[in-house]
Amino acid sequence: MHWKLFFYLFASFSFTTLKGNPWPNWLGPNFNGSLPEETITIPPEGNDYLTKWSLRVGQGWSSPVVDQGLVVFHDREQELEVIHCYEIKSGKEMWRFEYKSEYRDDFGMEDGPRSTPCIRSGIVITHGPQGKVHAMRLEDGYFLWKRDLKKDFSSPKGFFGRCSSPLVIYDKVILDVGGRVGVVALSLKTGLSIWHSEPFGNDYSSPIPFVKGGESFCLSFMREGFAVFDLESGKTRYFDPFRSTIDASVNAASPLVFGNHVFLSSCYGVGAGLWSYKEKGSESEKFETVWKKKQILDCHYSTPVMHSGFLYGFHGRQERGPYLRCIEIKNGLVRWSLPGLGSGNLVSVGNKIVLLNEHGELILLEADPSEAKILHRQQILGTEAKSHFAISENCLLARDQRRLICLSLEVFE
Repeated sequence: MHWKLFFYLFASFSFTTLKGNPWPNWLGPNFNGSLPEETITIPPEGNDYLTKWSLRVGQGWSSPVVDQGLVVFHDREQELEVIHCYEIKSGKEMWRFEYKSEYRDDFGMEDGPRSTPCIRSGIVITHGPQGKVHAMRLEDGYFLWKRDLKKDFSSPKGFFGRCSSPLVIYDKVILDVGGRVGVVALSLKTGLSIWHSEPFGNDYSSPIPFVKGGESFCLSFMREGFAVFDLESGKTRYFDPFRSTIDASVNAASPLVFGNHVFLSSCYGVGAGLWSYKEKGSESEKFETVWKKKQILDCHYSTPVMHSGFLYGFHGRQERGPYLRCIEIKNGLVRWSLPGLGSGNLVSVGNKIVLLNEHGELILLEADPSEAKILHRQQILGTEAKSHFAISENCLLARDQRRLICLSLEVFE
């Protein structure tokens, strides 16, 4: 071992770590890619975070999730979709659940799962590209129930298969389905239908909860635009058309909630929009548009993050060289724009922005609206690292098309 690395690891017994919060679902414990109460320490100059373990993975774009010291990961191995459960400390596989997949992608974008699992109340929920939803126990992978959304609701395949990551809120599993309905709510314990909304086209965004003023809503970026559903009944409480005039388009970034506001963004000529919630508004006037603008922060597939009144995210099409941007929330003003990083996914941790780009490079920035200040860069994966990542128990869990890695975020000082 090189003496500098040896000294870096063992010269001191004090270190700064993230807390052991879970990352149990798409966009993390707060449903917005943000860990505001956490801190992350930058490695000393010339040093990197160390990889704890690395595992070979199958096909797909699903992201890892973490709860109770266990990592749940969904991929495809030949003709089987597989849900793996690993111990986060060691990478040891604790159990696996598998079933046959018949999905074939029409555009050669691989045949594995696109959506991210959800863990709630000791139950794992997954949604595959062929529209099959499975529930199993986190403890041992014991099968609980399944539903076929294609068969039950005529959920359409779309361009690249079904992609909605399940949202579990209270006792309900909520998914953007499309077909004969827009959104459905299933029982977490049994899988039976609780309600379904009126018809809307499904897309590649995932539903997000919104709980304010004693009311509970499900926010969805459907094919036709921004839809708000009552969480208890499935009734449409608000709808605002917000979609491209181009049929060959997708809405992929999820709604971003902060305070009483909701931010949405899409490419293909759609642009960005900000809505506010009015606690004292009538039933049909709970939300109102604050602003809509184009060419400000047009997100192709990555959901931006918020810090102290500013949004950080990728503007522009992934294949055309997007810009990392910071915009002011209240008016959509662009504060800075940084080219050359490719596209990627982001998490806000304290006053830092953690970014993993599609080239497999981990980049840490100061959450500073005055300048794009890069604090650390490190190659941790190969190319095609388009999936989101998880941060939990002092670790960053991320995957490309070959590996799932657990990167230690402990920094010795």
